[in-house]
Amino acid sequence: MPQFSNELPTSPQRYALPIVRTPAQKPLDAIITSPDLLVCPTHFVHNRTIPCEGTEECPHCAEGHSFRFHVYVSCLVLEGFQHCIFEMTKRAAEQFKPYRDIYSTLRACHFVAWRPSKRFNSRIMIKCKRHDEVEKPLPNPPNVKAILCHLWNVQYKPGPDRLDPESRAPLHFAAPSNGDGRYRPDEHTQPN
Repeated sequence: MPQFSNELPTSPQRYALPIVRTPAQKPLDAIITSPDLLVCPTHFVHNRTIPCEGTEECPHCAEGHSFRFHVYVSCLVLEGFQHCIFEMTKRAAEQFKPYRDIYSTLRACHFVAWRPSKRFNSRIMIKCKRHDEVEKPLPNPPNVKAILCHLWNVQYKPGPDRLDPESRAPLHFAAPSNGDGRYRPDEHTQPN
């Protein structure tokens, strides 16, 4: 017998949220639900972004692939009210630093991101202002690190992260596993 209801489920069945980037032609208007930025060094290999191992054993670094830092936050896009993960470069994310310094969190940061030259790979400008959560409460932030690992087909193990020896900032690490999305199946044999 089917189970019917007039109420929508409170927890979504989907594990992943879509990743959004700043569009070329129109601004992205959104409110951040994450408490802070999540930074990850990445490679662009085989036409996809994959996380860098961050160690001397990284096969993509050994092959000469350059890496760049991508920064992620969860946000509520106001056009359509869709919860998403916003991806940006380190340079674009630096525009959030003054806001974070003032409020000590990025949660409830209402931002507009746009590309002044209207090209898809051009510089991103970001303007921030405070959102009043009392007036319109925000959804709880998702586990962005777990979602990215799921999208990248990388094993996710919650637990303490390693610290960068220079800045003492946490390094978010995901160990290789069978079927790891960082490698093509014919390239490497992954440990369990």
